Amino acid sequence: MSRQTELALMSLMPAHGSELPPSLVELAGSLLAQSRHRASTLKADEEVARLYACANIACDRLKMPLDLPPIEPRPPIPPRIYKRLYTHLDNVLPRPSATTRPSRKRTPSSKQLDLDSSPVSTSRPLPSRGTPSKESSLSRFRTPSKAGADAPTRATRNGTAPKSTTGLHAWIQPVIRYLCTESGNRTLAPTVLAGIEFIVAPVGRRTDDVWVNKHATDLVAAIYFFVVTRVRAITSSAGMDREGYVPLRKAILALMSQARNDVIIKDMDEEGAWDGWNGLKSREFDAAVAHVNDRDWLAGDWYKGIVDVVDSARGGDAEMTDSGDEDSGAQVPARRADTMLQEKYDLTSEARRSDYAAWKNDMLSRINQALATNGASAVDT
Repeated sequence: MSRQTELALMSLMPAHGSELPPSLVELAGSLLAQSRHRASTLKADEEVARLYACANIACDRLKMPLDLPPIEPRPPIPPRIYKRLYTHLDNVLPRPSATTRPSRKRTPSSKQLDLDSSPVSTSRPLPSRGTPSKESSLSRFRTPSKAGADAPTRATRNGTAPKSTTGLHAWIQPVIRYLCTESGNRTLAPTVLAGIEFIVAPVGRRTDDVWVNKHATDLVAAIYFFVVTRVRAITSSAGMDREGYVPLRKAILALMSQARNDVIIKDMDEEGAWDGWNGLKSREFDAAVAHVNDRDWLAGDWYKGIVDVVDSARGGDAEMTDSGDEDSGAQVPARRADTMLQEKYDLTSEARRSDYAAWKNDMLSRINQALATNGASAVDT
């Protein structure tokens, strides 16, 4: 998936070098994962350009912060259809607060100019006030570094975290990125984030589900667990038994503990940055996994799309392996959007077979977990 995303980004910016900014690649992958459940019902000719459109949106949103070269879109579908797809995805995909433009710093001269040209100054005189001291006059124009390291910022002046535009806690995205990076599964971060958004903020704002709001930490660990086990089932067709469950649970709990100590959230105080975080133990983790199993959250497009993520990653690896050997064999004809043979109608394809094997292993794993839970309950009683 990362390789396909990088190729799309490089085709959008021919003047850019081969070293793409990591934040740009990450945003493009995140937008692609979010689009699978925010815009899951695309037409066949639009689905072909989903990845390209998400990469184009990422370039446009980070063009100013990253000082990117001119963007030259060459979509794989007709311009009229692509323009409609781009507009639709740009409207449904949330804009992160980090990409907002900073407010213009006002200077004494610009403020005086605004006061002189405002209608209020011409209609009535300003009320008189006492002459301020030198310290109070200069304090308004001092930067936080000059005012002192303990000077409060706008976000932390009241000791509370700024309201997230996505409805998620401030620590969720950095912790997910940390989990995936430390475990060597960095490409899975957008999928895990899409799953959390699907549950915690399904319509762009925080859900009213009491359990979800109370167990945010447990939910992040459980969703990461299901994504990892799903990928393992697709790639190796191996089910999850108790011998594999316990070591994976131990590794996830250790990563969550490390994330709490290592992850630093900038521009926020400690209490506001980690609002909603709770200590996680084996019992809470098992309860969260069982709760997710009981709900219909794994029926969402974000979870079904893991097969596409794995297939795209395999395709990227094959493309890198086969580069330079293009003339060694006959080229396989691609299935275009306007042909009768489509992937969704090929019920015996390898992706469908892999999907069925993963589903079968998942169901057997659930049965084993239920039997183990019932057995443990019988022993306790």
